Amino acid sequence: MTRRAQWGGRRALRVRRRPTRGNMKLWVPRERVYAFCRRKRYGNLDTLNGLTRPQFLDSSDAEIILAYNSELRGFANYYAIADGVKSSLDLLELVTFRSLMATVASRHSKTVGWAKQHLKQGEDYGVSFVVRGKPRSLKLWRLKHLKTDAWRQPNVDQVTVGARLAQSRNDLIARLNASECEACGDTDGPFEVHHTRRLKDMQAEPFTVLKRSARLRKTIVLCRRCHVARHAGRESNGAESRVR
Repeated sequence: MTRRAQWGGRRALRVRRRPTRGNMKLWVPRERVYAFCRRKRYGNLDTLNGLTRPQFLDSSDAEIILAYNSELRGFANYYAIADGVKSSLDLLELVTFRSLMATVASRHSKTVGWAKQHLKQGEDYGVSFVVRGKPRSLKLWRLKHLKTDAWRQPNVDQVTVGARLAQSRNDLIARLNASECEACGDTDGPFEVHHTRRLKDMQAEPFTVLKRSARLRKTIVLCRRCHVARHAGRESNGAESRVR
């Protein structure tokens, strides 16, 4: 809309427009942060207490860190374009960190202080391990590693790949170290761990009991083709006898 008005003795054309002082900003919804923390059972954002997560007590330290990394990184990346994203998530990071340390401490039947020293790597936290003779390390992801770019993944708060690996019945490091199929001798991979005994009599038990029992059973390493064939009842190359 326009209108004419007198200005300085001359006719002037004035155009209505929006003021340039106001800027649009995006913020991380506070209720979403609280809801995420509750669903993952990290702890209490008001008291800043971190809780032990029982589903990871039979996982290795590397698997636990991998799970926590993928969860927090995925949530932070989803809101990466928001203004002040790091300051909005700093308390969530603290509670997540305390939950991780409490979980690692419970796994080793140690104190939280011991867990911090156990995972301390310079200015960061992480764990070192060996895969096929080569040293590897996995560091704990922190908000300082967040790149504030647009996150193109439309889903958030899903069960992440890292969490699934940590809760798997097979140890991650054992799978990474596998170098030969015990059925056909294949060395190209990828390899999977097959359990020689079933858990059919324990299906009514809680998940943590099933995972603990699964990891204590005898296992053999198979390539994917032999693993599929074994479950289909077609593989019979004597791999069972190698673990007895």
